[in-house]
Amino acid sequence: MLTSDLYPERHALAARFGLHHPIHAGSEDVVERVFAETEGRGADAVVLAVGGNGLIKTAMDAVRPGGRVMLFAQTQHGEAPFDPGAVCMDEKTLLGSYSSNFDILDEVTDLVFGGYRNGFDLTQLISHRFPLQQAVAAIEIASHPKADSMKIMIEPAQGAGAD
Repeated sequence: MLTSDLYPERHALAARFGLHHPIHAGSEDVVERVFAETEGRGADAVVLAVGGNGLIKTAMDAVRPGGRVMLFAQTQHGEAPFDPGAVCMDEKTLLGSYSSNFDILDEVTDLVFGGYRNGFDLTQLISHRFPLQQAVAAIEIASHPKADSMKIMIEPAQGAGAD
C-alpha cells in the first residue's frame, strides 16, 4: 500500500498506520513512483481523498488498466482534465463518494471499532476538536487545510467525541 502527500507531518502519521514508504508529492513524480513500486503494473486502486481537480489525471494515470479511482469527498464542482480513452479502452473506473452507504454501515462500524480494539486507532486522525460554540472556527480550519490539520471534529458537548 502506498500513500502520497505534500506534508512530512502527514507522512509521519501514515507511518503509525504501517505506511512507511511515502511518496513526497511535492518533490517526486507520483505516477512514476507508483509504477516503480508495482513493477510497472500501476495501482489496483487509488483513493483520491483531497480536493483538486488536477489530481484526477494523476490518479487515473497511476492506476493500472482495469483499475479503479475513487474520488472521496470531492466537494467542488468544476472541470477536470483526464483521458476519456482510459475509461473506455483501458477500462479504468472512475467512482465518486461523499459519504458512507447505509448498506455497508455495519461493515464500516466493524472495521473502525474492530481495528480500534486491535490497536488500529483511527482517532489519531483527529487533529482538532472544537466545542459546538466554536463551529465557525472549526469550519475555517477545515476549509483551509495545513500540514497539521487532518480531521476536524465538532463535539456537541465537551468530550463527547470518539475517544
